[in-house]
Amino acid sequence: MKRFGIERQALAVALIPVLILAVLVESAFLYFRFDEQELMLHDRAELIARQLASSCEFAVFSANRSVLQQLTEGVLWQKDVLGVRLYDADGKTLSVAGDAQWSHATSRQTGEGGIWQDEQSLRVIRPIVPTRLVLDDSAAPPTDSAASSMGGVELVMSKRRLNQSKFELVVFSLLLTALVLLVSVLAAMRVARRITLPIFGMRAALRDLGDGRLGTRVGEMQVSELNDLGQGINQMASRLQQQQEHLQQRIEQATRALREKKEEAEKANFDKTRFLAAASHDLRQPMHALGLFMGELHQRITTAEQRQIVDKVEEAVAAMSGLLESLLDISKLDAGVVVPQLQEIDIAMLTHRLLEVFSAQAAQKFITLRVRCPSARVFSDPILLERILLNLLGNAIRYTPEHGTVLLGCRKRGNHLRIEIRDSGTGIAAQDQTRIFQEFVQLENAARERSKGLGLGLPIVQRLCKLLQHPLSLHSELGAGTTFSVEVPLVPVLHELLTDSVRPFIAAGEAASDFIGLKVLVVDDDELVRKGTGGLLASWGCQVTAAESLAEVKQKSGQQFDMVICDYRLPDGNGLELFDCISAHIDTKPAFILISGDTSPEILQQVAAHGLHLLHKPVRPAKLRSLMNSLLKQGFQAAAR
Repeated sequence: MKRFGIERQALAVALIPVLILAVLVESAFLYFRFDEQELMLHDRAELIARQLASSCEFAVFSANRSVLQQLTEGVLWQKDVLGVRLYDADGKTLSVAGDAQWSHATSRQTGEGGIWQDEQSLRVIRPIVPTRLVLDDSAAPPTDSAASSMGGVELVMSKRRLNQSKFELVVFSLLLTALVLLVSVLAAMRVARRITLPIFGMRAALRDLGDGRLGTRVGEMQVSELNDLGQGINQMASRLQQQQEHLQQRIEQATRALREKKEEAEKANFDKTRFLAAASHDLRQPMHALGLFMGELHQRITTAEQRQIVDKVEEAVAAMSGLLESLLDISKLDAGVVVPQLQEIDIAMLTHRLLEVFSAQAAQKFITLRVRCPSARVFSDPILLERILLNLLGNAIRYTPEHGTVLLGCRKRGNHLRIEIRDSGTGIAAQDQTRIFQEFVQLENAARERSKGLGLGLPIVQRLCKLLQHPLSLHSELGAGTTFSVEVPLVPVLHELLTDSVRPFIAAGEAASDFIGLKVLVVDDDELVRKGTGGLLASWGCQVTAAESLAEVKQKSGQQFDMVICDYRLPDGNGLELFDCISAHIDTKPAFILISGDTSPEILQQVAAHGLHLLHKPVRPAKLRSLMNSLLKQGFQAAAR
């Protein structure tokens, strides 16, 4: 049972009788006052109806409708009158004024008339009885007035003013009751505080003790019982002060132990980061080499059957590569080691690549894949943005049933481009729309089939969007499909126009980007990577020279190369040292591409400071070819100038 304080109990003793009395008095007052106002409105309505009935007697008899209309319209000038209707003995309307709703009752049907009412109106019906002159004093007056009725008057009165008056009375009563209660509260509080102030003092002292101010003490009190209680509080405070010193020593010991645990956790996290960096480099090496060998093999197949086999192997390689990248990238994003390289991106080229990647997958499920994007250039990291769209578009196709539709659309919103991936799938319930961004959550893969992914795609998308500061939104309803949206900043219009103005020169240089006869130096300490890269470049028509270290490259210092493709980590140095060495001894610098499986921010900063291009393993042959084309076009334009 809840216990109330002394002050509240004193207030209750003072207020409850006053409140009961106020409620009873106000209720009685309101009851009688409301009844009086109702009677006044009834009397007034009957008076108006009787006066109108007597005034229109002759006009009804003579069927003078114009006079009847004037009389009914004149009644509308009375307060609260909504409408008046006059009817004859057969119930037919003779004249109407106002916009009230009329009944079908007549004086013949209602006898002497009647009164009906609801919450909003009051309806009065009175018969129109002809005046009879009594010539013989001895004759009895007629009693059957209803039988000789000439018609009737139907009057509708509004109860709006009456209701408003009732409301004002209620408000006034409540205000008066509140005033009485306020005065009672003030009086009760004044009396109660004479008792509660010493208790409040002890309560404040206890709060100070609870907050750790153990030097607080309670002073002398005039009430002996309260004084004894205060002395007990002082004794308790003294004991607590002694215990505090002992607890402080134990807290310091526990703090030292927690600090040691924290240092161990930080060391474990650092070791995990180093392991991920090593795993990222070592595991990507064979995947990179395998991808290069597959690219070379693609150039040498001759039959459709061989092409099908190679396509299946490439699908398996892509699946393994995607699995590896998902597991490693989610950890790198959490560790904060991914640094975005922001640059201009042609959105049309990006969406075209996405269409090429997913066209076959969509066709296998008979899904209609459409791309609707305007010509625009955005500012983002091309690799990370493509990764976002790859994951979203792959999920859309994976979870859209056969014969469905997937749309990749873009629309300009101010200074941003909104990229939307819409599908006609089953949709996502509202309670699951937050949960799907958690790791390893798959709503439609309870059996954990690997063909449906690992549940890492959307967590990676969310982290990448946060890293790039691209707002990510989701709109989905069950049975109505799903829409993921990513907003990317647009390149300023003036800069875009300048870019368009140099495109004819780029197009002219495309003829010069043929790789036939191109002298390329491949430097990598992994033999598989050297062979894979060399074979792929040779299949494109390049003249390839391979080396595994800086020392071996220096032995070939007399040779001239058009392009150098070098791994960042070498047995006796790194790719940046090789670039500096070549730049110092050769007047015409070759195009230079660095490839690495290490994604640490320090390497990215060093490569950016040298103005070089860095590809992360595993590198797809199409991406390598695209970068080589771009570097050759830049060299062509520089030569043209």
